[in-house]
Amino acid sequence: MYAPGVLGARDAADTPQDSNLPLKLGVCGPFSGPAKQTGDAIRQGVLMALEDAGAAGEAPVTINGVRHDVEVIWVDSQSNPEIAAKATTEAIQQQGVKLMVGGWHSSVALALMDITADLNTIHLGHLGASQYIAAKINDDPQRYRGWFKGWPSPPKLAGLYGAPLKYLLEHELWLPANRRAAILVEDSAFGRGWGEALMRSLKEAGFDPLPFDTAALDETEFRQLLNKYKSEQVSLVAMTSTGDVAASSFVKQFKELGVKALLLGHGLRWLGNWYEMTGDAANFVVSMDSAMPIALWQRWWVRRFKTKYGKEPTIPAAGFHYDYTRMAIKALNTANSLDFDTLTAIIRQIPYKGVWNYYQFSSAPGPNALSANEVMTGPFMKGFYLPMVQLFDGQAKIIWPIKYAEQRFRQPPWI
Repeated sequence: MYAPGVLGARDAADTPQDSNLPLKLGVCGPFSGPAKQTGDAIRQGVLMALEDAGAAGEAPVTINGVRHDVEVIWVDSQSNPEIAAKATTEAIQQQGVKLMVGGWHSSVALALMDITADLNTIHLGHLGASQYIAAKINDDPQRYRGWFKGWPSPPKLAGLYGAPLKYLLEHELWLPANRRAAILVEDSAFGRGWGEALMRSLKEAGFDPLPFDTAALDETEFRQLLNKYKSEQVSLVAMTSTGDVAASSFVKQFKELGVKALLLGHGLRWLGNWYEMTGDAANFVVSMDSAMPIALWQRWWVRRFKTKYGKEPTIPAAGFHYDYTRMAIKALNTANSLDFDTLTAIIRQIPYKGVWNYYQFSSAPGPNALSANEVMTGPFMKGFYLPMVQLFDGQAKIIWPIKYAEQRFRQPPWI
């Protein structure tokens, strides 16, 4: 309980009382399975957020005037929608989870949307990006009003590679032999949605993309596909996968076969040890898949994370889940209630300036969001924002927008 001297003019009767019953926060993630490394990073970000919330006096949280410690229930999706649905149902019905936070994989999000809607439970900041999630919200916004989509749909953000690539062409920083492009995506709702958005963005920028190919999350052999791309004489190869072995295998085999193209590796940096898995094969890869430590407070956060865990953070997994966990705690304290409609209204109405983004959920489809309850895009720290980087020797360097560029784009020597 608070010390009496801290309360000022408040009556002792108004003092929040401590409860022996913790508030159970369900955190969704692939804590085992093909994306376990991502799950490990999610766990680290959440634990750091809870530690910082405690230090800032935000936890324990106050609900109906009673303070509750926060207990995390780790809901393991195993990158599998059916397993995730079962685990979430058990967490809410049997373990008493009151609020869900975070998650990966769009296919998992699509399954969990109905579970949490049926169980009248809010889910904040799941990072499933697919536009199919937004379409589902738009089809029935009342049913899914408690689902807060934590990553913008690819047409609004993740698929918008056309503009920076066009800039590289116009300024003759990149001199490809042609404008043909090949695209490989993971066989999932996220992958197909990203592939559709990227094809549209590339066409608008003057490229001629082939229909996208798909591969399983645990695929490891891409040589036949890459040889096809060589025979097509493409000048750009774009890939995305949330499977650590799949993504790293593709990058290494791309280099091994000497494909004479620029490699766009969307999501490669979501792997905590991407450089250990790819080595120099990742050099010259470009991507727009993660936030970067641009501001001083972001660099300070990275240093603290490295001190705490002994490694560089995977920002979307660790950093974004850090922010959404802190946001959840702020919303609970502000609402002072677990009432579904009260808490939903608070999350919608109150934006949150996190470490990595400025988070505000749209009230309706618009220029910065594809659906209601989708986090809105915007310039740096005015919305959800990701710059383009190029990878060298295990480091990512911002190359676009030029305002934040750390170095110029370097054309791969094999082009």
